[in-house]
Amino acid sequence: MLRLISTIVAAIAVNAFTLGSEPVDDKRNAANEASPTAEAMPKVTAQPQKILIERDPAGQYLNFDFVVENLKNQPVQIRSIEASVYDTKNKLSFRRAVDSGGFSPAIETIPNREIAAKETALVFNPLYRFEPYLELVRIRFEFTFTTKNDKKESKVEVVVTPTYYETKTKLTLPVKRRVQVESGHDFYAHHRRLNYFHPLARQVGFKANFMRYGYDFFVVDAEGNQKTGSGDRYEDYLGFGVPLYAPAAGRVVALANDFPEDLFGRNLTVKSLTSEPLLFYGNYLLIDHLNGEYSLLVHLKQGSVKPKVGDMVKQGQQIAQIGCSGSAERPHLHYELQSGGGFDVEGLPSYFDNFRRILGSRAMDVKRGRVDSGDIVESK
Repeated sequence: MLRLISTIVAAIAVNAFTLGSEPVDDKRNAANEASPTAEAMPKVTAQPQKILIERDPAGQYLNFDFVVENLKNQPVQIRSIEASVYDTKNKLSFRRAVDSGGFSPAIETIPNREIAAKETALVFNPLYRFEPYLELVRIRFEFTFTTKNDKKESKVEVVVTPTYYETKTKLTLPVKRRVQVESGHDFYAHHRRLNYFHPLARQVGFKANFMRYGYDFFVVDAEGNQKTGSGDRYEDYLGFGVPLYAPAAGRVVALANDFPEDLFGRNLTVKSLTSEPLLFYGNYLLIDHLNGEYSLLVHLKQGSVKPKVGDMVKQGQQIAQIGCSGSAERPHLHYELQSGGGFDVEGLPSYFDNFRRILGSRAMDVKRGRVDSGDIVESK
């Protein structure tokens, strides 16, 4: 989804927007609302409502956002965010924060901390990784705000109860060649940083972060090169035209096969996206695995999609080729697991079976595991 980021994010350089959602309030919020003379405090809620824990041997990861609504009549600034972890016996087991202390304070990892009066901002959760030995039964996040004018401090809590997610579908990598995950869904990846509440994103039709757990797979050679030559032609890229295979069995429920290739995304504009939102995908294939999980393969080569809507496909069946349609910018495969089809669904964590992780001069066989930004992997 490379081109979307340069097209839409350029138009939404800040993450403030107007929104009328109703976040979960703590007791102090309720007390303020009960008093007609008290100025309401900011409200904070976690999105999506169902927060999933993704895990591997190195840690546990929470991929969610905060919606912060400033109900005050003056700007507020986020001074700190603190996370307190409680175990099965409701005992505190871990606490950390990003705050405004120090010469280069950690709170600056959040770029837009000042929220105008009566406006709302989307904040990407900066406290996203926890050690594998912690029990993430309940996590209390405490936001500390200060007002810009009178410097008054207020604190707001939001409690989340995340759940572990095990992928139901036994997935295999849809590309049989060696690939680099150029952008996955880590804290820094553009897939995770979709501001789906911004008016422009809403105009395109985005209602949730459907690509929250997405990947961009680029075919590479043994040295990690993606292309030969100048890269001015589709054929310069090692991935262009490479066959794609069904990651699991299922029914094809939606597809597009007629969008032209668009190297460097020259034809993708805000106007074209708002008039034809599916141009974002280009040619794509959506497979229903008949268990609440759907595989989405995007930026496919024009005319390469083999199945028809309604067809059943088997795992490992050739279904299309890597192309450069939609918001691709360069030939690659965007793949993700979702809870449904469309721009109003949430992404799901996906774990793959039987692949090889390339570690320089050595490799590690993985029976079942996750991949993310920077990984170089290939099917066994």
